[in-house]
This record gives sequence, C-alpha cells and structure tokens, in this order.
Amino acid sequence: MGTSKNTNEVLTNKNLTKQTIKLALPAIMEMLMQTLLGFADMAMVGSLGASAIAAVGISDMPMTTAMAVFSAISVGATALVARFIGAKDIKKANDVAKQALIISLITAVIFALLGQLLAKTIVILMGAEKDVIPQATNYFKIVSLSLPFVIIGIIMSGVFRGAGDTKTPMYVNGISNIINIVGNFFLIYHTRIVNVNIPILNKNVFIKIPGAGLEVTGAAISTAFARSIAGLFIFLIMIKGKGKIKINIKENNKIDFQIIKRIFNIGIPAAVEQFFMRFGQLLFFRIVTSLGTTMVAAHRITLTAESISFMPGFGFALAATTLVGQYLGAGDPKLAQKSGYISVKMASIVMGIFGLFFFIWPDIFLMIFTRDKKILDNARLCLRIVAISQPFLAGVMGFAGGLRGAGDTRWVLIITFIGIWGIRLTLAYLFVKVLKIGLIGAWIAMSIDLIIRGLLLFFRFKSGRWKSIQV
Repeated sequence: MGTSKNTNEVLTNKNLTKQTIKLALPAIMEMLMQTLLGFADMAMVGSLGASAIAAVGISDMPMTTAMAVFSAISVGATALVARFIGAKDIKKANDVAKQALIISLITAVIFALLGQLLAKTIVILMGAEKDVIPQATNYFKIVSLSLPFVIIGIIMSGVFRGAGDTKTPMYVNGISNIINIVGNFFLIYHTRIVNVNIPILNKNVFIKIPGAGLEVTGAAISTAFARSIAGLFIFLIMIKGKGKIKINIKENNKIDFQIIKRIFNIGIPAAVEQFFMRFGQLLFFRIVTSLGTTMVAAHRITLTAESISFMPGFGFALAATTLVGQYLGAGDPKLAQKSGYISVKMASIVMGIFGLFFFIWPDIFLMIFTRDKKILDNARLCLRIVAISQPFLAGVMGFAGGLRGAGDTRWVLIITFIGIWGIRLTLAYLFVKVLKIGLIGAWIAMSIDLIIRGLLLFFRFKSGRWKSIQV
C-alpha cells in the first residue's frame, strides 16, 4: 500500500511538473520578448547619452504603473476563467471574457486621454531635470496614445491564460517585438553609410541605411505602434475564437454587473496592490532621481539588466495562477497547493542561477547598454546586491501568482504594502537621504524588501487558508 501510494505521488508530481512547464515556457518566451523590447529600446537610446536614457526611464515608470493596474484587474478575469474551465463550464468562461472586454474598452479611452492631458505634469512630478523634461514629455504623450490597445491586450491575455492558453499572448508579443526593433532601427538613427566586408567577393561594399533621425521621439513612435498592433491582434483573435474561449460581439453586449462584480472582487484588491507597489516604486525612483541624471541612468540600466531574471519568475507565476485556479475549480485543493510549490521551486532554481551570473559577471549584462565608466561602476555594485535576493524574488512572484489564482488577492495586497511601503521606502529614505549611502543604499533597501516579502508570501501560501475562498 505504501509503495503504491508513493508511486502515485511521484506520478502526480511528474504530471504537475509537465503541466507547469507546458504553461510556463510560452509565458517565459513572452517575457523574454518583452525583455528584448526593453533591451532594444535601452541599447539604442543608450547611444544617445544619459539624458535620453533618463527621459525614457522617467516616462516608462508611470506608464508601467498604469499597465500594472490593468494587469491586476485582468487577474480577476484570469482567476474566474480558470475556475470555470476547471469546472468545465465553457459558457460562463466566455461570459467572463466578454465582460472583461467591455471593462477594458471603457477604461482604455479614459486613460489615453489622461495621458495626453497630464504628460508634462507627470514627468515633472517624476523629478525630471530641466534638460530631460521636453524629451520625456514628448515620449510620454506618444506612448500614451497606444494605451487603449495596450489595456485591451493586457486584459484579454489574462483571459487566455486563465483558459490555459499561454501560447497566444506569446505569439502576439513576438510579432510586436519584431515590429518595435525594426521601427527603432529606422526611426531613432539618422541615415548612415555602413561599410560591409564581403569575403566571397573580397571587397568592401558601402550600404546606405535610411533613418528618420528622430532619436527619443523615434523610440516612442516605434514602441507605441508595436504595442497597438499587439492589442489589435489579440482582440481579433478573441473575436474569431481560438481554443476554448470565444467572444461574440454581435449579440448580448449588455453589461453584466454580477460578473463584473466577481471580476472586481478579485481584481480590485490586486489593482490596489499593484497601485501601492507601483506608486511606491515611483516614490522609490523619485528618491533615486534626487541623486542626479548619471545615477538615474545607472539605476535604469541595472533594472533593465536584472529584468532578464524576471522571465522564469513571470512564467512560473502565471503557471501557478492558472493551475491553482483550475484545480480549485475542479474541486482538488491538494493538487492546487502542490502546483504552487512546484512552480516556485522551478522558478527559484532558474532565478538563483541568474543571480549567480549577476554577482560574478555583471558587466556581461550591463555593457550591452553603455560603456560610460561612472554609470557602469555604480550599476555593477547594484546588480551584485540584488543578485543575492533572486531566489526570494522567485518566491514573491510564484506564491503571489498562486494566491491570485485562488482569489486571495487581499493578502497579497497586505504583504505587498508591508514590503514596499514599510520596508523598501523607509530604508531607501534612511540609506539615501539620511545616511547618504547613495544609489547602493537604495538597492540594499530593495533587496531587503524582496527577502522579507518572499518569506511572508510563503507562510501565507503554506497556511492553506486560501483554499476555501469563494470567487
């Protein structure tokens, strides 16, 4: 009996591992492509100097905040769709998808208008220096035009993931990234002559590469266009119907307040959590901007370099969200908990390896963006500091993903608030403003926050109290 039980448990773990990898890999590839988008922007803009890097960084922070809030609202749709798919109720899953689309259409237009009206005010509040304000404002205005498509893409991607389809968002973002990189190449730089050696012909050939020479503005146009294409594609795919989920826009387009209430019951705490986290990060960034343009550039480059480790965390967190939700919908809370542990374990291993590379060979990642010695010296130390917290960051992402899949977004909100506001901001102010440690102090504060938050989320997930939450 004991042997049979152990054998069944091993088989169950193997199946869960396969399911986790199947869901996580496309999401990891999607995150890789999004990271390449950030890398391409930063590497190309980085050649324009510190003020250009700062302009993009300052503009991207509030934009990322807005996108994060809508990603959080999509958590409600993801969790509900996952529950209904687990319970094999496809009609209700489709109903949730339609109501999520209605929410995204209404809010998308509002946020795009606000982006146009408040661009300069937001950039100034972010602490941009005088030479950076014009570039940052222009970048922000252009990129905010794509917000309607971005928001639709974010929320509809959440619906696909809840149904267990992580491939569609991957393909869409892949196309978007290719468009963005090509657009950057032709819009940022001026027309130039490149000398290409052709060994077969044993001669050099001069090739004229056309370019608009729009610099930071070119990066903004390319990013906005690429994001808009991604949102449009995912909208069309959802309407056409792919796999288990399909939205029919020709009938029953009324607002169903009961479904929206259920989406918001999960999504609003997640959105508030993201708001507190992102707003806290904005204040954290504001502390960094007080150190000057060079330190802002070093901070931004370190964040971009570190973002490569987010890929496995993002992928396995999405796997945890989907599997926990689907197994709870199928009435199997034990497998729901196991799937969460397996997701975090796999993420911790991969992110721990990245942390090792960050600590030993930081320049491999940092020199992609700049060769400025002062920027590199500061960024190198920061990347080594955050390398230590990578396994804990895996726990933050993975356990939070599992709790969101269960609808336990309120506890994720509480723990995030404690970490960002109680630990990160407090320590950052102490280290940077009071003790005058500089940028390194800010990154020490960030790492301590990640370690404590990872432990708190682990204890909440281990308690199992999320198993009885009704969504």
